[in-house]
Amino acid sequence: MNITDDLNNRIYIASVPDKIISLCPSITETLCDIGLSDSIIGITDYCIHPIYITKNILKLGGPKTISVEKVKSLNPDIIFAVKEENTKSTIEALSKKYPCFVFDINTFNDAIGMIKILGKIFQKEDAAKVMSDLIITAFSNIPKLNHKLKYLYIVWKQPYIAVGKGTFIDSVLTKLSFSNCIKASGLKYPKLNSDLNSYSFDILFLASEPYKFDKKDKEEIQKKFPDKKILLVDGEMISWYGSHMLKASYYLRDLIRYLNI
Repeated sequence: MNITDDLNNRIYIASVPDKIISLCPSITETLCDIGLSDSIIGITDYCIHPIYITKNILKLGGPKTISVEKVKSLNPDIIFAVKEENTKSTIEALSKKYPCFVFDINTFNDAIGMIKILGKIFQKEDAAKVMSDLIITAFSNIPKLNHKLKYLYIVWKQPYIAVGKGTFIDSVLTKLSFSNCIKASGLKYPKLNSDLNSYSFDILFLASEPYKFDKKDKEEIQKKFPDKKILLVDGEMISWYGSHMLKASYYLRDLIRYLNI
C-alpha cells in the first residue's frame, strides 16, 4: 500500500502493520478505540488514555524527547507522529529506518480525516466511519452561543501564551461560534502582554494543559477584569482530537449551556 502523509511524504506499507508506535496521545487513544490496542508496542509518557491499556505499554519519553534507541529496539512496522507535537529531527531520524506517517492536524475536519486514514491503513474502515459519524453528529447537536463571544484561550504562564488562528483548538471554538480576539496576530501560539489589558476579549479560558492553571490563577485575573468571564477549562476536552472528541462534545455542550444561561 502506498500512502501519503500530511507532509506529502510517500510511504510504502507492504501489509497491514502489526507493530505500531504512536508518538501522540490523541492518536494512541484513537487507535485503541478502533480496536488496535493489541498492536501498539510503544507510546509517549503522555499517552494516558485509555489508562487500563496504556499503563502496560512501553513508554518512549515525552512527545519532544522520544528515545530513538528505544524505538529501534522495538522494530515497529509503522510510527505515527504529529508535526506540531514531535520534533522534526526525531521524525527525520525515524523515517530513515521505518515507515513514519506524520499528521498535521489544525482543524476539526483534519481530525476527522485522521480517523479515516487510520481506518484505511489498518482495514478498520467500518469502525473509523462509525466513530467519525458519531463525532460529527455529536458536534452538530451542540447548541450555539446565544451571543457571539470574543475569546482568549491561554495555555501557558510566564509568559502568557495563547491559542491563535490555524490551530485545532481555534477550529473547535470557532465551530461553536466563539471568535478569536487575537486572530489578527497571524501566529498559532502568540506570546501575550503580561497585563492582558490590550486584548479585547469577552471570555478568557485558562486551560488545564500544557500549563495547569488553577483557582488562584483565575482569581488573580478576575480581579483585573471583574466584568469579564474567566473560566478554568479541561484542556483535554478542547485540544485532544480523534476519538476523544466524542467525550469532548458532551463537555462542550454543557459549557455552551452554562454560557447561555
